[in-house]
Amino acid sequence: MEKLKKNEYWDNLDPDKLNLSKADLLEFCHSCIDEWKNDKVGNFKYILAMEIMIAQIKLTPEVVLKIIWKKIVMWFYDLTYANAIANTKDDMLKEIRKLGKIKSK
Repeated sequence: MEKLKKNEYWDNLDPDKLNLSKADLLEFCHSCIDEWKNDKVGNFKYILAMEIMIAQIKLTPEVVLKIIWKKIVMWFYDLTYANAIANTKDDMLKEIRKLGKIKSK
């Protein structure tokens, strides 16, 4: 099988084929809240924000959630890469940055 380029991969990513459901997202949110309840005062703002997110998930149709999830996955991939490249202490990453500069010329 031929390897897809990054843009081809994201263009072919069909949100309808994602396996997470609305119930899965809600379960994840509740598990975060359960963890944060160990320090309710210190984590109050996170608990409140997650409760608001839960309300929004409940109101949003699952089709829309899947499209948003695709955007989040794409954003996270790009952000993770940019964060790794920004590491100025790792010698291997310095070499990768050099290659990226050569490629962009």
